Amino acid sequence: MISVLVLCHGNICRSPLAEVLLEAAIATDPALSRRVRVSSAGTSNEHEGEGMHEHSAALLARRGLRAEHRARQLTIALADQQDLILVADRWNLRDARGIVASGIRRAEVRLIRDFDPAAQGSDLDDPWGYPESAYERAAEEISAALPGILSELRARA
Repeated sequence: MISVLVLCHGNICRSPLAEVLLEAAIATDPALSRRVRVSSAGTSNEHEGEGMHEHSAALLARRGLRAEHRARQLTIALADQQDLILVADRWNLRDARGIVASGIRRAEVRLIRDFDPAAQGSDLDDPWGYPESAYERAAEEISAALPGILSELRARA
C-alpha cells in the first residue's frame, strides 16, 4: 500500500480539497485503486478538529464527492507513515521537510504543482478568506496536477 499525504497550512481548504480530488482520481484508475491510501494534514494546529472550509466542502459536494473531514496537524509519527507528501506551497515544503527529517522513514516531499508541466508558479494559492471562485481556481490547479501525480503513483505501484 502506498501512503500519500496532502499538506497545507491549516488542513481545512487546499489539502482536504486535494485529498478528495486525488482519492476520486485514484478510485477510477485500475492500476491504483486499492493500492494507494490518501489522507491530509496541516503544518499548523490552529484548525485541528475543525471540518473542511465551507467553500471546499460545497465544491466537492457539487461534484458528488465526500465533504466530511476533520483537520489535523502533521507530526513526526504521521510523516513516518507516508511514502509521498504532496504540499501546497513552498512554506509547507520547508515545514514538511523539517518534520520528515526528524523522523525515521523519510517520505519524499514534493509540491503539488510540480506535477503540472504547464503550471505557472510553484505554489497553490491559499483561498482562505477569498470568495468561492478562489476555491474553484485551487481545484482547477489541483486537477491539472492529477495526471502527473497518478503517473508518479503508477511508477511506485
